[in-house]
Amino acid sequence: MNADAIESVAEAIERRGLCEPAIFILELSKPLVGCMRELYGVSEPVASALLGSAWAPKLREVFASSESVEALIQRLERARDQKCVGAA
Repeated sequence: MNADAIESVAEAIERRGLCEPAIFILELSKPLVGCMRELYGVSEPVASALLGSAWAPKLREVFASSESVEALIQRLERARDQKCVGAA
């Protein structure tokens, strides 16, 4: 598991204000990590075109294992919770 890739992806999601939808989608995708890894391999050129070539390897690392996906979810949940506590 690459902590730098997880942190980069999490920060990008946070900047866009998409923690909640990302957590929801990632939770739904956990049982499909193996399929997503294969699908991402096929769609990597499309993802690179849409997100930029710097994101392709980071996303590949995150979807490499269930543990990485879970670590990203936990990271996003911490950010969401801190934001909620800070707003109160």
